[in-house]
Amino acid sequence: MYNIILWVYLKVRTTVSRLAVSPQWSSYGLRIFGYLHPEVTDEYIFAVSSDDNSEFWLSLNESPENLQCIVYVGQTGNEWTAPGEYWKFASQISKPVLLVKDMKYFFEILLKQNSGMDHLEIAWSLNRDNGYFSVITSEFLSLYEDESSLQMGDIDHIPQTKASYDRLFQPIPMSPNPAGDMIREDPRDHIYKYKMLDESNLKDLFPECHYSPSYILKEQIGRYEGVYLIKFSSVYPNDYTRQTNAYDDDMCFYKQDPSFQADKGLASYLTEVEDPDVKTINTGEGPFWQRVYDVKPLNAASKQTAIVANSCRTAGNIVMSQSHVMPIVRAFLKALHSREETRGYSLLRVLNVVQREDNGVGSRYLVELELVGPQGQKVLVSRYVYAPSQDSRKPTILCSPKAFSWNPTATVHIIVAVKDQARWIIQFIREMEKVYRVTGDKNFNVIIIDYSSSDIDIEKRLKKAALPSYKLKKMDGNFQRSGGLQAGIDLVEDEHSILFLCDLHLYYPVNIINSIRKHCVEGKMVYAPIVMRLDCGASPRAPAGLWEVAGYGLMGIYKSDMDRIGGMNTREFTDKWGGEDWELLDRVLGNGLEVERLHLRNFFHHFHSKRGMWENKNQG
Repeated sequence: MYNIILWVYLKVRTTVSRLAVSPQWSSYGLRIFGYLHPEVTDEYIFAVSSDDNSEFWLSLNESPENLQCIVYVGQTGNEWTAPGEYWKFASQISKPVLLVKDMKYFFEILLKQNSGMDHLEIAWSLNRDNGYFSVITSEFLSLYEDESSLQMGDIDHIPQTKASYDRLFQPIPMSPNPAGDMIREDPRDHIYKYKMLDESNLKDLFPECHYSPSYILKEQIGRYEGVYLIKFSSVYPNDYTRQTNAYDDDMCFYKQDPSFQADKGLASYLTEVEDPDVKTINTGEGPFWQRVYDVKPLNAASKQTAIVANSCRTAGNIVMSQSHVMPIVRAFLKALHSREETRGYSLLRVLNVVQREDNGVGSRYLVELELVGPQGQKVLVSRYVYAPSQDSRKPTILCSPKAFSWNPTATVHIIVAVKDQARWIIQFIREMEKVYRVTGDKNFNVIIIDYSSSDIDIEKRLKKAALPSYKLKKMDGNFQRSGGLQAGIDLVEDEHSILFLCDLHLYYPVNIINSIRKHCVEGKMVYAPIVMRLDCGASPRAPAGLWEVAGYGLMGIYKSDMDRIGGMNTREFTDKWGGEDWELLDRVLGNGLEVERLHLRNFFHHFHSKRGMWENKNQG
């Protein structure tokens, strides 16, 4: 974007009839400017989609001097989207902008294209729950100046703005962050900080309903069959767990869409529009600068299936649309406002919604809302509800699934078995210290089972650690993952506490304890978060890698449920490991428990060599 030749000294000058172009060229820059005329006075939301990088700048009035960049696609040259895909990067959708009818607003668009299927769309929508992004068309546009009689050398009239000119004299930012949006701040990352609304205010908020989803198994299943029976949950808002920076692997994400045609690729999403009223000015030879088209908004994340989530390891979580979620939220608020105790609370924002669908019968939701009370106090509501499937034209009905709630104060035991991995043991302890330091949560306990490590005094290290509590048990013999985890399980006396079975080499999000608690329901559901395996050279600050969708070794489960299903299989899995997680999953499902399966933001497995690991010859 820092190139004066691209934005001031032009090769081709033309006009377009809508803000959706695809010249079918490569290695070029495109600058579009003019005036925008809103049809009504209202709040508008803008969106951009392009291949490759682009920016949309909008003035507060008709003056080019008041430009602000409100949406963009990427900064490094590697970012791109499919046509109409406005939800890939967090920067693509603007905050609401108030525009006034009969006023005109100067705008400027920059596109920098390298290779691939070039395209650019600027769309807008009124700020509504059911708003629909439509490309901005000619009836809302006007020229900055009529250039039909000008020569290519006439450039004095071209506005010199901070979008395309002033920045040329500013330092070029070094090492722009290519890490993607997952490491951006998200309210869900700190949801543990919110004060929860007193449970007494929510008692009998919804009528109780029987909850027995059709996918719950009533009998044991065959060995290693469970991994093929897992259902994936959906989230809202977008948590950006999709690896949008994985350029080469991204096509598997689009191929899930029924409208995608393999022979056309991303061009499947374009419908060319002919406009005989627009004539090219001083173009000479060149590409199709005036090629304009229609494009429908493409929210590919909401079209994912369990098959795609399993096979496309860059896809991340399935993301629900706003139009799907808001009827649930409104029904929840309606129930709150029907009670005297909570009538004065209003919605501040939707923090988190997780859906598990039951084959068209209905859906279970975890609804987490930030509310503001009559005295301005902010509180969190976090509750499971169930919505039976019904005609979308009817008001949404919610009920409270019987015996299905999470305990916000349950103790969580983080259990790991180790042997001779000093640096990784230290790193694990530091990760646990980080969680405690940031959250102040005292209701978790670290349990380490040590198979006679000779390279570190773990007890000495634990005594110095800033942890709420810990237990250490020393074992003899060869390393056993199943045996070690079971030894840790046996140290837990409270059957109403939660076990989290884990490994070394992990970076934990600070909200890990809260995440485990709210996705574990005693007697009903276990939690198997998906971790991202970082590529060699990647780090939590610049993550790149693939989601470990086939792994179930990281699992949260109530102690009572673990005892009921028989614990770890220490008879078959002794000093060999590999497959014990799938076998455990079989028994979890065979005993009628749900498995909550979500890609967990900022949960990483560090790339490492297996050299010297626990007699790695014993790995199965």
